[in-house]
Amino acid sequence: MLSPSRTRARSAGILYLVTHVTSIGAVAAYATGGVALGASLEFVLALACAGTGVLLWTLLAEAGAARAATFAGLRVVEAAVILAGMLPLVGTLLVPGTRADAAMSVHAAAFLVGQGLVIAVNSVVLGSLLWTSRAVPRVLAGLALVGGTLVLLSDLGQLWSVIPMNGAVAAAAALPIFAFEIWFAIRLIVVGVPASLVPLPVVLEAR
Repeated sequence: MLSPSRTRARSAGILYLVTHVTSIGAVAAYATGGVALGASLEFVLALACAGTGVLLWTLLAEAGAARAATFAGLRVVEAAVILAGMLPLVGTLLVPGTRADAAMSVHAAAFLVGQGLVIAVNSVVLGSLLWTSRAVPRVLAGLALVGGTLVLLSDLGQLWSVIPMNGAVAAAAALPIFAFEIWFAIRLIVVGVPASLVPLPVVLEAR
């Protein structure tokens, strides 16, 4: 039987994978005109984002309370921005005559901010926490730090029109974060986090 901390770590890993599946699925759905499907997937994406933040906060607060809380808070902000960007697209379904191009512009802006700038900062926060706590191998924590920094620079470059929106440079900059989140998700599912990082009452409960 899994301990409470292992169950939460496994749940966090599964939710990380859900964020990737729903994010990619939503992009594909919108590209083919499936606004209802895309919005539904982004709703699940937002819930999964918030869920990973809360679960990792409970697992890593002992290693760094401020950074764990900051990460959880930023994941909730990311979820809120995703939902905000989705709403104008839902509006095109509910209100006939709503301009689809304006709705897509708002959605693109929300993607740049929520799944770009915010996720870049929370990746650096999480990476620094994982690095100092040694909750994962240093190479994995370093991947979060480097990946988050690259995405932050890439998104600022897109915001200031230094590089093309969603171009090859932006895609290449996103690869390290993608690799980190998949690796981290699998590790959470298979290994979890060291028991020494779990708050004492939870450790005692597991015993």
